[in-house]
Order: sequence, then structure tokens, then C-alpha cells
Amino acid sequence: MQQTLTINRSRIASLPTFVDVGGATAAMGGVLALFLATIGAIQAQDAKIAKTDVQIDALDPGIKLFVREKIAEGNTRFDDDNIVLFLHGATAPSTCDFDLPYRDYSWADWMVKHGYVVYMGDYRNYGYSTREAAMDKPPANNQPVSRSYLALRDIEAMVNHVKAKRGVKKITLIGWSWGAMMAGYYASLHSENVQKLVLYAPLYNFNDHTNLGPGSALQNKRKPHEFNFALGAYRLASEAANTGRWNGEIPAENKDEYREPAVPVEFWKECMATDPTSNTRNPPSLRAPNGVLEDSFLSGDRSVTLARGQHLCPHARDRGRLRYLVFP
Repeated sequence: MQQTLTINRSRIASLPTFVDVGGATAAMGGVLALFLATIGAIQAQDAKIAKTDVQIDALDPGIKLFVREKIAEGNTRFDDDNIVLFLHGATAPSTCDFDLPYRDYSWADWMVKHGYVVYMGDYRNYGYSTREAAMDKPPANNQPVSRSYLALRDIEAMVNHVKAKRGVKKITLIGWSWGAMMAGYYASLHSENVQKLVLYAPLYNFNDHTNLGPGSALQNKRKPHEFNFALGAYRLASEAANTGRWNGEIPAENKDEYREPAVPVEFWKECMATDPTSNTRNPPSLRAPNGVLEDSFLSGDRSVTLARGQHLCPHARDRGRLRYLVFP
């Protein structure tokens, strides 16, 4: 992300000189902007961090989306280069992913201390956003909820909210895992709103991925190119399952060498707090929509054609092109 830069007289004096008036003006303006941005970042490191949580209207009626803002108290600088929106992954919502209140594990706070104004939000059926009726029924009663094209609509609402609030034209998107896919999808459709695009651990297609295409754990065994819709609207994620998967991805025998021992418990505690039903089950668990599983399965199936995509998402057209269903 933003690099630490020390400005002194010798550094400024060593900057190139332009002979044309317009170029000289631009160069001096650039130096001034860089200087002010650096001073702002230094001041932000010492400032208190203010947190504001709001519920905004989604593009679809009846849906409210949770959005959190974190900003250095007293900050008055808002431009296309210092506004960031975090996009969460497939299971955990935004707050535990990006704003874990344990020691220095809040990525959001780190960004604020480096001069950024930070936002994060939950897609529908995640975290503190609206949960649709299907989420309160047994999973098998409904097909997967929160498909990618709907999450993209929620991202559009979040971006519109941030732009309007801070009066900027573009923002930076930082997506993690499925959120990286969503960030890329959004940027491909609305590049005019994206200043920078950061894809952190995006889902991609390779032979050993357990969630991609035929042969994975998500297939209908009788019809290998079809998603197993018996998985239902959502799944239940437990602390043990989450930590076990995390441990499997850490390339060290002693996992405590990679992360502090208390982090898995603290992370899951924060995640569970976003689901009011989490403690009604034994063991306690987090409800996570299965739309991402269906879409990740399809993204690994090369037999999915445009015509089949239109069948899966018949209302996804805009200006004569398939807008929300994107396959690699």
C-alpha cells in the first residue's frame, strides 16, 4: 500500500526542473501535494480513530446494508487517492476480516494511521446487513442466496454511498478472497469509479482447488457439471472448521510461529457477534450464504456457455451484454 516517505529540503531540491511554465507549475503542484499528503499521514498516525456504523439502502427494495467508516479524528482531506473500501470474502463479514479489535490486527486502523479514510461493508445476508427470509429457514428449503450478481449490486450501493458522502469521483477497492473476485467484477463494469484495485488472495482456477468445477466437493455426483443444490441456501461455519482450514493453509508446522495463538479465537468471536443466532446452535456457528459456492463452482466449469449463463441469470443483461455473470 502507501509507502512511508521522508521529505526534506535535499529531496525537494533534487526534483527535476521543467523549463515550460505549465510543466513547472505542475511540478510544483505535485511537490506540494506530495508534501501535504505525507504530513497528513504523519499526523494520522498520532490521531485518535473515529468509528461510524450506518445502514444504507441497497439498490433493491427492503435490503439494508451495513457500512463502517474509520477515519482519523480531525481529518478533512478527502480525495480520490485516500478513500478505500474493503470487500469481504465468502464466509466472514467485513468487521472481523478488516477491523479485528485485537492488538494491532485491524487492517482498517493501520490504513487510517497511514492517511486513508477507510470503509467496509457487508453484502446482503452477511454480518450486520439485512438477512432475507431464506436465512431463517432450514437451508434445504431454498437455493443458494447472495449470488455474485446480487453482491455486485450491493457493492455498487456502497461505492455510491462513499462517493456521495466524501465528494470524490473514484475510490480504491481492496478485495479479499471472494471479495477480490467481486472487486474485479465491479471494476470491469464501473472502471470510472475505481482509482486503484487491490486483489488479495483472489479465487482462481487451478486443478487442486476443492471448490472449483466438476470433481469438487460441490458437484452433483449424478450430474458432474451441475452444482449440488442440496447444499441449500446457506451453510453453518464453526470455529473448529474455520481454524482447521486456516491451519491447513499455513506453511509451518508450528502455527503459532505464523500468528499469535489467541488470534483464531478472537477472530471467530468477532465473527459470531454479527449473527444473532450463532449461540442458539451447539457448537455455536455462523450462517454463511451459499451463493458464493455455486458461483465458484461454475467459475471452474469450462463447459458453462454464455447461453447457459443467461439461463442461470436471465435478468443480468444491461445494454445488450451479460453484466453480472462473469466466468474466467
